[in-house]
This record gives sequence, C-alpha cells and structure tokens, in this order.
Amino acid sequence: MTSHPTRWTEVLRPAPRPDCRLVVFPHAGSCASRYRELVSDLPEEVETIGVSLPGRDRRAGERPHTTLAAAVAAISTELHAFPPRSTVFYGHSLGALLALATAHVSPCNGVVASCSMPGTRGHPDPARVSSPEGVAEIFALHKLPGDALEAPGLSPPQRALAHDLALTAESLRAVDHLRLAVPLTALAGTDDPLIDPGVLPLWAAFTSGRFRGRRVDGGHFFPFAPFGRSVVVDELRALIATARSGSGAPPLPDRLPIGPVRS
Repeated sequence: MTSHPTRWTEVLRPAPRPDCRLVVFPHAGSCASRYRELVSDLPEEVETIGVSLPGRDRRAGERPHTTLAAAVAAISTELHAFPPRSTVFYGHSLGALLALATAHVSPCNGVVASCSMPGTRGHPDPARVSSPEGVAEIFALHKLPGDALEAPGLSPPQRALAHDLALTAESLRAVDHLRLAVPLTALAGTDDPLIDPGVLPLWAAFTSGRFRGRRVDGGHFFPFAPFGRSVVVDELRALIATARSGSGAPPLPDRLPIGPVRS
C-alpha cells in the first residue's frame, strides 16, 4: 500500500465562472464520484468539490482507516487552499457528521444533511454508541461481522465500509457539543430502516441559525432515487441562493480542534 496518501478533496464538477462552492461528503463505504449525477442539476456557476476517505475509488491503495480529527484537519486544510467564495456543505449519513464537524472549523455558509443520526442524542442508549458492543451493532445493521475491522476474508469494499462505520460511531459522540451559526437543513427518509425519521427535529440543536427539517418519501438512500434527488437539489439550490445573497454568511470559524472522544 502507498505511504503517500492522495488528496482528500477533488473537483467533481468545475464551473466556468464559479460564484459559489458546494462540498459533498459521501456516506459510509462510498466515494465522491457516486455524487456526480446528483449534483449535475445544480446551476453551472456552482463549483462542486467532493471528499474522499482513504481506501476507495482513487484512494483504493490506502488503508481504509482514519479518525474524525485527522479527517477534519486534512479536509479543512485543503478547502482553505481553494479560492475564497460562498460555500455550502452537503453530507449524507456519515457524510453529514463529517460535514458538521468540518463546518465547525472551516468557512461555510450553510449545511444540508440527509439520513443521519443527530449525534448520540438520537440514540436510545447514548453511552453505548461508541462502545465495542455498540460498534458491533452498527456492523450487524450493515450485514458485517462484529469483528469486521480484523475479520479475514472481507472484500475491499466491505473493509472500507467497516472502517467508515467505526468512524461513524466515533463521530456521533464527537459532534454532540458542536453548534454552528449558519442555516442548517436536515432531511430524513420516511422509510429509512437505519435512521428513525422521528429524530429529525433534534438536528436543530446543531445551529443557532435557521433550521429546516423535512421528511422525504423513501429509504436511507432516497437521494439517489429520482424524486429524492430532486428534493436534495431543491434544498441545495435554496441554501446556495441564501449563501450568494450574503444572508447566510458565517462568522469566522473558531477553529477549535475536534479532539479525541472521551467517555
């Protein structure tokens, strides 16, 4: 495996005359390229940047492991290198937690989150979330063995998914204290077998800015179905318009580090 990790971000869709930027944070086990079709309906002035975790797609030669602190530090460093412009984050499932944590330390004008748990507050037993038993339960929901991080015989996609799910468990606890000051839109699938749509209002605690919650017909991957995709695009368009107008302009990020989770 390579000892020289590639970049965490890439341009998914360039814009000839960009006036706004969308940063896409994919779900567990996935990669940025999966979202190219979803963002293709956005205005051509929106430059789209995708985030890729190690172990898949163009980073397939890397070990599929990271921590939330390492991911946020690397992603935010790369985003700061892009030319400044109004920016909206979109994250799905695990990606929503990564988007929230990155928005805490990197300039962002708004966040759209879909099909994600609002930290541990949405879990019936918050203390159990990041315990070995809790992680094993998350693995089981995705049809992985309880020892998936070490189990032999898993395919590379299964291995990447296992590490991403462990990152999800870590992130659920780490984001609990975060509170943004920008618009936040949270979307939930009405038939999502992984995330109870009833926890949707709890996302409001993550911002002092405007909050919008919306239930959408479909399951955990509704953004990839035609109707769900149109909903996500509509919500992104609305938040992008707010960012362009300046009414969603963020204060300077406090740059507090996302440190290790402590019990």
